[in-house]
Parts: sequence; structure tokens; C-alpha cells
Amino acid sequence: MSTSSRTSQRQPSPSLPAQSMTQCDISLDTLVSHLLAAKLSLASYDAVSRAKEIVISARRALEDCAVVTARTSFLQKGISQQMQTLRKFRTGITVIYDNCQKEFKNVIWALDSANERLEATMETLRSTLVEAAFRPEDEEPRCLLDFVDEQGVETLRDTLKENIRKAKAAQTEFDSAILSYDDDLNALKTSLITPLTARSISEQSLITPYHLRSLESHAQQMVDLLESLIKHFDLCVTAIRNTEGGTAAVRKATLSQHLGEDVLSVSGVRTPDNLLVDEEPISDEDLQEILGILEKDAAQVDDAVMELQGLLADMEIKHQAILDLVASLNTAYEKTTRAYQMLELVGLRLRGYIFASHDFRIRWYETKSKIHSQLSELESIRLFYESYYNSYDSLILEVHRRKLCQDRAQNILNKASDELNRIYQSDFREREEFCADVGEYLPLDLWPGISDVAPHWKFIRVDSGNNNQIPSMSPGVVERAAKRTRQRQMAEVRIGFLERNDQNSV
Repeated sequence: MSTSSRTSQRQPSPSLPAQSMTQCDISLDTLVSHLLAAKLSLASYDAVSRAKEIVISARRALEDCAVVTARTSFLQKGISQQMQTLRKFRTGITVIYDNCQKEFKNVIWALDSANERLEATMETLRSTLVEAAFRPEDEEPRCLLDFVDEQGVETLRDTLKENIRKAKAAQTEFDSAILSYDDDLNALKTSLITPLTARSISEQSLITPYHLRSLESHAQQMVDLLESLIKHFDLCVTAIRNTEGGTAAVRKATLSQHLGEDVLSVSGVRTPDNLLVDEEPISDEDLQEILGILEKDAAQVDDAVMELQGLLADMEIKHQAILDLVASLNTAYEKTTRAYQMLELVGLRLRGYIFASHDFRIRWYETKSKIHSQLSELESIRLFYESYYNSYDSLILEVHRRKLCQDRAQNILNKASDELNRIYQSDFREREEFCADVGEYLPLDLWPGISDVAPHWKFIRVDSGNNNQIPSMSPGVVERAAKRTRQRQMAEVRIGFLERNDQNSV
């Protein structure tokens, strides 16, 4: 069917040459066949009606797309901003947790180091046996550690373990809060995963109006095609009506093919019985022109019907694409709404997470302060034990010094005692000789001391000290103690020198 015959109302020409009329003769059977084919093609009216429904539905869907897209975009933008805030809070509590973890590890390392130093010092005391000369002869060997109370160290260690347990308990509680918060964030993130991202929604929103314009264009083309088919059918009816025996032939054909008697009417109101009443006959020239047009357009009826079906099929596809987009947008909106509701729940629980972070930090600072105090106490005990060990060497040297002093004093006393004994013996002999020589001549009351015996002298301690003997140290013991003392003194000198250099450099 030509474009001109589809879109324009053709009127029969008032006069055509006879030769042209002869060339346009069409048999009655062919004319009836054209009429029946034209009648069947008018079933495409349903396709045009469907096209109209599709256009109306697409317009409504486009309006829904605009509303749902605006709502979804607004919610997604708000949720995205809130998610950024929640991630910043997560970063903040991560910093708090990591800092406390780092401090906890440093404290544990310091505790382990201090305990190792203390244990090494105690092991030194444990391995250092007290010289037997210091203790009673019947006593079992004892070490330096036996003379100090270890219970204080054990009590301090138990207190440290309890504080570490409290710190770990606070850390575990905070871990649980962080994991719960991460679960909320992951659930919220999962709920935000939609088939359509903001970019795809924007792209689809641009494609949808194009689809609508295409649907409207297709619908208009289908209307034009249907109008052309109706005009072609009207020409067929006119030709049949003005052809001798045409009405009877149509009636016979309709009865044989069970098409009904309304085949000559688009609406079914006009029947073969009232055709002659409704229409006036036309001239032979006009009939020949109509037959020429029918002969030309009849071959295009099937193509027009197929084109109508093709346009409708394309419209169905595009319409379904629009409906799928609307469904996707509604799904995205529903998921976004659920995500917003979940965001509200996370917001309600956020106060608890903030409190957990604040509580963990306070508890850790309190525990850390106690541990540092106990760490200082532990170090003080170690320094005391170390000073105790160093003092033992000083004790050995002091005992050795006292022994030397005692020995020197004893030597002096021994020498003085020997000299006094010689003086006593000499004095005793001379007194005896004096009495023997002149004693009988001197009256006793002349001098009361004339008959006194020779004085006998001895040395005694005049202080209140005890009479314990100072033990004797073997030369090896004294030498080792002196060597250790010299090494400590040299180390102290080096440390003092380094400290002075550091102060000068500052």
C-alpha cells in the first residue's frame, strides 16, 4: 500500500480515457478477495487500541519514575551523608581502641621487663649463699633471699594480674561493642545495595522519555496505517457496491467463509441489504479509478498489517522496559526506605556505642595509672634487692676491715701485755729484794704502802659492745667482693659521665 494512498483521501477522477478503464478491469472474484482481505486487516484496530493503552501506561509510568526517582535520590543522599558521619565515628573509636591497645602492649612489655629484672635479681640473691662464717656452726646453708620477705612481691604480682585482667575485660567489652557497631554498618551497607545506582537511575531517567517519544511516534504511525486500511476497505466496499453482482458475490463469500453479514461495514452496522440505500452509485470513470487504486494498494495490505504488528511488538518491548524500570525503581525505593529505617535504629544505638567508648577509655586510664604505680613499686623492690646484694659485698669488706683492725689492736695489746708482764716481774723481784734488804729496819707505819705488792695490769673493753668474735674471711671471698664493688663504682662513674654529657649537649 503506497504512502500516498495511506495518508491522503483519494477521490475518483471525473473522467478517464476508455483505454485506462479497460486496463483497470478487475474480476469480481478478485474484487471480493480484496474486500475480504481488507476486512480482515481491520482487525488491527485492536492493535491500535493496545498501542493507545501502552502510551497512556507509559506516560503514567514516566510520572511514577520521576516521583520515585526524586524520593529515592533524596533518601540515598541523606543516608550517604549519615553513613559518612557513622564512618567518621568508627574511625574515631578505632583510634581510641588502637591507642589503648598500643599503650596496653607497652605496659605489658614494661611489666614483663620489670618482672624479668626483678626475677633476675632475686635469682642472684637465691644463688648467693651467705658465708658460713657469718652464721652459727650448726645452721644449714642459707642464701641471701632467705633473709627478705618474698610475700610482698607475690602480693604485688597478684595485684598486677588482677589489674591486667580488668583491663582485658574492659577491652573485651569494647571489642563486643565495636563488633556490634560493625555489624550495624555492614547491615546498613548491605541494605543500600540496590539494582540501580544513582548513576544508573539518572541514565534510565534520560532513556525513559526517549522510549515514550518512540511509543507515541509508533502509535501515531499505527493510527495512520489503520486509517489507510479503513480507506482501502471503504474503496473496496464502494467498488463492490457499484459492480454488478458484487453484493451477491460478497454475501456468498461471507456465508462460505463464515464471516458474517457485516463484512461490508467497518462498524458492522451497514449490511448488504442497505448498501444501496445508504450510498449513491458512481460513474464508470470513477469506478475505474477506484479499481486502479485498489489494484495498486491491495498488494500492500499484508505489509501494512505486518508493519502494524511489528510496531506493536516494538512498543510492547519498550513498554515492558519502562515497566521493568519502574519496578526496579520501586524496589530500590523500598530498599532505600528499609535502609533509612535501619539507619534510625543505628542512630538510636549510637548513644550506647559512644558510652562504651567513653567508659572503656576511662577504665583503661584508671587501670593504667594503677599499673604504673605498681610498676614503680615493683622497680623499687628490685632496686632494694639489688642494693641488698651490693651491700652484702660491702658487708664482707667491712667484716674484713674490722677483722684487720681487731688483729692490729690485738697485736698491740699482746705486745703491751708482754711488756707489762716484764715490768711486773721486774717490779716484783725488786720489791722482794727491797723488803729483804731494808724491810726489817723500817717501821711499817712510816709509809702505809711500803708493804704493797707489785701491781698486775690487764686490758678490758670500755664500750658496751658484745664480745662476738669477728669472723675471718678467706682471701678469695674478700677479693671477689672487692672486685665486684670496684666494677659497680666504675659503672656509676661512666653513667654519671654520660648524663653530664647529655645535659651539656642539651
